[in-house]
Amino acid sequence: MRILPLNLISTPLAVLSSLGLTLRVGLSSEDPMVGRNATEAYEAYLSVYSPEGLLLERIHLGQIPPSRRRFFDVSAIAGQLVHGVDHLAVVHRIPSRLMAQVSNLEDEIELETEADYSLFRSLVEYSYPQGGNGSVIYETPPRLNAGGSGQKSSNTLTFTCQTLLSDVADTHVVLINYSVDPTYSRVASFSFVLHSQNGDEVASDSVAIGPFAIKTLDIARLVPKHLIEKEKDPRDGSSAFTFVGYSDDAAILVVILNTAPALGGVAIEHTHPPQAYLFPSDPRDQQNVKVEAENVWKTILSAGRSVQR
Repeated sequence: MRILPLNLISTPLAVLSSLGLTLRVGLSSEDPMVGRNATEAYEAYLSVYSPEGLLLERIHLGQIPPSRRRFFDVSAIAGQLVHGVDHLAVVHRIPSRLMAQVSNLEDEIELETEADYSLFRSLVEYSYPQGGNGSVIYETPPRLNAGGSGQKSSNTLTFTCQTLLSDVADTHVVLINYSVDPTYSRVASFSFVLHSQNGDEVASDSVAIGPFAIKTLDIARLVPKHLIEKEKDPRDGSSAFTFVGYSDDAAILVVILNTAPALGGVAIEHTHPPQAYLFPSDPRDQQNVKVEAENVWKTILSAGRSVQR
């Protein structure tokens, strides 16, 4: 089995300097599947990209000893290369025992058996300097956007009801366009719609996300102010909306951030692909169901329904 060592265990991260948030990542050397891999040491690396998606530098963070966990301050490290602008960073773990085979981290290495490091997730933590923090765990999906030149990478269909606005709370939807292929060059178009609690469309749009780049959607700026006011719950003063988005071009990782800057509060979650709940058991039918659902949403959004006035 041949594989890029950087792709054995990795997680793409959105550095969100524009929101005033500090990003840390927690990494473990323990296999979450007991008995699958013997606990061993790992070398941790951080790839830092410019806002335009260019690889600026790859930094060795250090070793994670056997049966240990370590936190790394991504904002502090990446901030030496990119200042005050949102951008992508990717954290990698490589088993220390394999480093003797690695002369260049971007060259494939040969493994005797197929490597299984699934569920080796990273703890991604955002916080305010003088406030609380929120965290979530995730990893790079297998073969993420690994389609070759001229081939379609993948697609995206996702939803969340975790969009909440109030006098103190904001919601941002973060879109990450990353690939395990270092030559990846696809600019992805991502279309989305927001609905009120009674199902009325309140906003829709489409954005482009470059390769190895991120895009942050500010929900408070997307929904007209008078509709935010109209949807306000008189009991707690909050307005809630549902979000649906899709991309024909790529598998986009979607992260939801609920923030209360004045209170120093932050919560983070990644959306769960709805097809995971709705897929038939037969794998042969799963892709058809996803494509059909995506086409329905494409028809809805291309119909040009007018937003409430």
